[in-house]
Amino acid sequence: MTTDYHRFPAIPFLLPAIDLRGGRVVRLVQGAGDNEIDYDEDPLTVAGRWIEQGAECLHIIDLGAAFGEEDSTAVIENIAREHQIPIQTGGGIRDPERVQRLLDGGVSRVILGTRALQDPEFLDATIAANGPARVVLAMDVADGRVKLSGWTEDSSLDLAGGLEFATTHGARTLLVTAIDRDGTLSGANLPLIQETFAEARDRGLGIVVAGGIGKVDDIRAVLELRDPALESVVVGRALYEKSVDLPEALELAKQYLD
Repeated sequence: MTTDYHRFPAIPFLLPAIDLRGGRVVRLVQGAGDNEIDYDEDPLTVAGRWIEQGAECLHIIDLGAAFGEEDSTAVIENIAREHQIPIQTGGGIRDPERVQRLLDGGVSRVILGTRALQDPEFLDATIAANGPARVVLAMDVADGRVKLSGWTEDSSLDLAGGLEFATTHGARTLLVTAIDRDGTLSGANLPLIQETFAEARDRGLGIVVAGGIGKVDDIRAVLELRDPALESVVVGRALYEKSVDLPEALELAKQYLD
């Protein structure tokens, strides 16, 4: 199923995050499964709110699936069907059948992490079958290392090695999350972002930045790097706790398109 709403908008842009666990909208602090904020809201309603406020795309993570719990695939499909807006989704996507179900169900692009990093043939096959525009490779980073399995295990890769891996296997877009900042509202990890951009720039990679956005000035700090590798910025908890106003943030991002 290929429709216009699979195309992501001009860059740089903002991605409101919807994190799901058992069909509920939640947020984790620093990725810890036992440090959860439950927003007690219907996911479809939340998606509609961000769209009404001007969002052109959504970032949906199935935390339950990432932790090996009940997945929220049906919820994600419902959001895609009802709103027909570009969606990228990840979390526990570890087999071709789930990739295909999500893409057939209206998701624009899938985010692959643990399985893709441990099994390059899976990444190669997914990109070959669907094209690089519909695949995002996740690099979840803590202490300079790429983490796996819901951020609970170390991989053999540092950040530079992760970007080299991505290039070798044909990925074009990376989601780079600063685990130490994720869900903390403490600001983006600018040194990590700058290191990522430096590694990505000559490789022609687009980077989705995630982790730590707590106010509009945090978004401005990332945008002011004015790096061609920047594709987008994920904003999560700050939207739910109203320390970032989405229309204001979207207007700011549009200023950097000129």
